[in-house]
Amino acid sequence: MSPSSNVSDGRRPVGLALPNNEPGAAEVFQWLPKAAEDWGYDSLWVTDHVVGVRAMAGVYGSYWLEALTALTWAAARTSTIRLGTGILVVPHRDPVLAAKVISTMDVLSGGRLDIGVGVGWSRVEFRSLGVERLYERRGAATNEALEAMLACWQGGEVAYDGEFYSFRHIDFEPTPAQRPHPPIWVGGDSGPALRRAARFADVWHPHDITPARLAEAGEELDERAGRKVPRSVRLGVTESQVDGIAELVDSYLEAGCVRVVVEFRSLPSEHVVRLGERAARLLFG
Repeated sequence: MSPSSNVSDGRRPVGLALPNNEPGAAEVFQWLPKAAEDWGYDSLWVTDHVVGVRAMAGVYGSYWLEALTALTWAAARTSTIRLGTGILVVPHRDPVLAAKVISTMDVLSGGRLDIGVGVGWSRVEFRSLGVERLYERRGAATNEALEAMLACWQGGEVAYDGEFYSFRHIDFEPTPAQRPHPPIWVGGDSGPALRRAARFADVWHPHDITPARLAEAGEELDERAGRKVPRSVRLGVTESQVDGIAELVDSYLEAGCVRVVVEFRSLPSEHVVRLGERAARLLFG
């Protein structure tokens, strides 16, 4: 499967991370998704955490619009822009229910979802969701959950028997609008993440790595996978970097990225709006 894009006019393939983790997000979500579509971004992305924990202090607070719910709202407010999770913490959710939510979103949005996936890192958050048992082996649980979700997305009668998840005699409909499933964007650039990407990724989606590291690890990934895996990146961009954002984005596109997602991280919602619009003018003219 090749990554989908609504870019057809030569514009840079750049996505915007929405501030679903900042107070005021509920008000901003009423209109920012449509505005970002009009400004020229090719995709919208949300971050997935559920609760605030002390270990996130200084980066994220305690305010979180749930990622899949917020993305569904953004889908309903837009018509062409793609919609992504960056990234969905897979072990936080039962895979059958997650597969159902994602399938529903893909059908209702007209096939516009990209599903970024990762393993998570906060034991406290795992505990709060009742899945602390998965924490030490969250990588293996993530891989198994992805297998189960892929099985569900085939449709019809589905069964799966694994170490962490097991079910049988279920019928799964509707299947996603995108066939065989929404593109899977695998996050991370560690050894385990690259192995996961080699196995599952339609697109590799690390964050905050240099163009040189992206090219180097991308070659390693292609060798592991035995195929060319499209590359992307999610970048935390500061206000001081916005004036040079076109050159910054181009450095990643030249390193082989099919999309660059910009994130104005840990800033109030109204600042994200202002910087997102300013960056769009510089990126898209």
